[in-house]
Amino acid sequence: MEYIIATREKSELIELTISAYRMGLSGEHGTWLEFLKFCDPRKSDVFCDPITRKDTTLIQFLTSIITKEDSKKLALLMNPSRPLVCSYSHKYPNETAEQRLVRKTLTHEEYPFDYLIPYNSKEWVLTGIIGSPIRDPLNDLAPIISYSFRSKIPIGIAITKTDMVAVCCEKALCQDNTEAAVRVAVVDRNLKVIFDELVKPNQRVINHRTSITGLDSLTQYDATPLADIQEKLLRLFPTEIIMVGHLLNKDLKALKMDHARVIDTSLLFKYDYSGGIGKLPRPSLDHLCKSVLGYEMLKSPGRCVHEAVASMKLVLAILEHGAHTSVPLPDEMLKTD
Repeated sequence: MEYIIATREKSELIELTISAYRMGLSGEHGTWLEFLKFCDPRKSDVFCDPITRKDTTLIQFLTSIITKEDSKKLALLMNPSRPLVCSYSHKYPNETAEQRLVRKTLTHEEYPFDYLIPYNSKEWVLTGIIGSPIRDPLNDLAPIISYSFRSKIPIGIAITKTDMVAVCCEKALCQDNTEAAVRVAVVDRNLKVIFDELVKPNQRVINHRTSITGLDSLTQYDATPLADIQEKLLRLFPTEIIMVGHLLNKDLKALKMDHARVIDTSLLFKYDYSGGIGKLPRPSLDHLCKSVLGYEMLKSPGRCVHEAVASMKLVLAILEHGAHTSVPLPDEMLKTD
């Protein structure tokens, strides 16, 4: 989060600081005014307006906000497609079972940090722009549109409110030390593959991770450029559709795409254990397949279609069969304990 704050433009830093002050967010040295009194007491009263302060001062204040609750609010402020101050603790009167799982994902304490994205990046596309940064992803009245940062062309698709698609990517390591999608697969609610294409990243790939992806430089030669893949996917992901995945934030980051209505199975399921093992990691997709679905995932490379199918099956197991979201610890973790 510190890195993303440090890369913001001055105008964005000013807006973030003003919003943080209005919301009463506090850093290591208190609120914005208290922070100024600490770092520069002689000018704190005269030059309290963030516009009069250097970028480094604004960054220093924002990165000092480290308490769990305040940093969560700051993370929501930094993401233009996320609800900023909306609370999803109340029950929606017409909430469907699918929307309930969306709400459980959005209200998870790790959600704001997982789904924090660069703001206004030219390479990113954002589905379902409605015009206001304060948007409720659970609002049934939201217009059904997709909107690309590049083309600015709305694309309308008629769908039902409970439509879901599962997404998974194969990811390679790029020269700038980021992960980029080299293959993306999408399956629908009926587990039918509706999209499966190779992707040509914008950055130079230095490691195709062939043992995992099953791809190499030769197979990527005829891949489709990322921008074209994004345009195709935007037609599959209108505002109202629910996107499903396991660690879905990593797939969206690799695709440089943001979508508000998500069900992330890594945030839905947890280990059924209250011992003294400390903070537990999230259950892996492999473990969830064995403990919830009753089968083992294929170990072969290039299994993104199978992973998309598995994440959709997990959601359907909850919706249609009432599967529990608490799963037992793997044997190896029990032995460690």
